[in-house]
Amino acid sequence: MGKMAKYQQVVEWIHQQIDSGQLHAGDKLETEAQLSERFSFSRQTIRQALGELENEGTISRIQGSGSYVKNAIPRSQSLPSSGSVTIISSYTDSYIFPRILQAMAEILQTNGYSTRIMFTNNHRETERNILTEMLRSGSGDPVIAEPVTSALPNPNLDLYRELLGRGIPVIFFNTFYPDINIPHVSLNDVEAGRLATDYLISLGHEKIGCILKNDDGQGIQRYKGYLKALGDADLPLDEERVCWVDTTDLRDSLHSSEWILRRLRDCTAVFCYNDEVAYMLTELCMASRIRIPQDLSIVSVDNSRLTELNQVPLTSAAHPMEKLGSRVAENLLALINNPNLDATYEFVPELAVRDSAVKNR
Repeated sequence: MGKMAKYQQVVEWIHQQIDSGQLHAGDKLETEAQLSERFSFSRQTIRQALGELENEGTISRIQGSGSYVKNAIPRSQSLPSSGSVTIISSYTDSYIFPRILQAMAEILQTNGYSTRIMFTNNHRETERNILTEMLRSGSGDPVIAEPVTSALPNPNLDLYRELLGRGIPVIFFNTFYPDINIPHVSLNDVEAGRLATDYLISLGHEKIGCILKNDDGQGIQRYKGYLKALGDADLPLDEERVCWVDTTDLRDSLHSSEWILRRLRDCTAVFCYNDEVAYMLTELCMASRIRIPQDLSIVSVDNSRLTELNQVPLTSAAHPMEKLGSRVAENLLALINNPNLDATYEFVPELAVRDSAVKNR
């Protein structure tokens, strides 16, 4: 047998690290310089090895960040798929989820996959229980998951890494965990925040508040968009006008949250995390004799049926809903066929203009 080429020695060493459990899916590899020093090989040889690993779908390389283990299934291990896809979602009755889930199921069923849908109610412990049971069962079924309280450190990433390590295709929807390299399909939430805030600025508003969720990644991303719009317009950020709420606050409703009105007291406009928050804010304002939109203009995100049910029809950045559900399913199917695929996709939002925002006088 001929001597193994230098770059193949590096490839084989990475595979051995995966096979032995030293490297897991999502783990970052040593840098080119570190690998070059470890093997006493040239940087060109190391790059050739990493290119080989990337082409076979074992790693992914992110410019400016490094190389990460993508598929960490040991070469001696193979898990069967039952022809079913497990979908893990936060809620079943929220106004956008039925439409997303139905679109997912239709695409998957058309392509011969049954679906099993499980709900976390946005609880990390429930997410952990679901993932633990999936791993215990030994199933190789692909997974579509909505991250839980994705703005916060999550103790369940080790379980997602184990799924990836077993060669199970996983894709996130609506948002993502920033600390693990798993593809996602979502709305471009930064752009949604920028679009909504920029619209209020175009109406002459300068004192613009916001109400955003601090435990979901969408809230953080939409805040980035809010900041970008203010910065592009040379408007100062006043932290007193920024109201952070969490999942529990919304579950308990905002009816008694008068502190929000105190924070927004000098605002002429407000950007809301979603239509649900805008709906609650409208009720809170009406009860306090604050007129919408004469005294306070409101713009939100989702463009759900709540925009028409609101006492004043809401201007809202549209969530793709059915298109998102279909795209998640399509990208998962493509990921099953090509583990090296970059399956991340973010929809660019469009604004649906209604009566809840007017020019500032």
